[in-house]
Amino acid sequence: MLISMQDILSLFINPDANSFFGVFFKLFAILFAVMYLVYSIVVTRQTNIMNKTFETNKAGVLQIVSNIQIFFALILLFISFTLI
Repeated sequence: MLISMQDILSLFINPDANSFFGVFFKLFAILFAVMYLVYSIVVTRQTNIMNKTFETNKAGVLQIVSNIQIFFALILLFISFTLI
């Protein structure tokens, strides 16, 4: 029995909720989103510490970028939870 490329692509496009691949994909999406949120929080803390220790004119820009990263991580987490 040959598996066509269309069958393989359909696994990625429409993962069935009951299939092993569908459950694995959803759990990985949630795990990745949580890990990215933790990463963005750590980067924000490091940016705050760096801004306190090292004076620069662009400290506000760096803080805004790190806060935007947390915002995107929260959006990603919300999207990954809606997959379930």
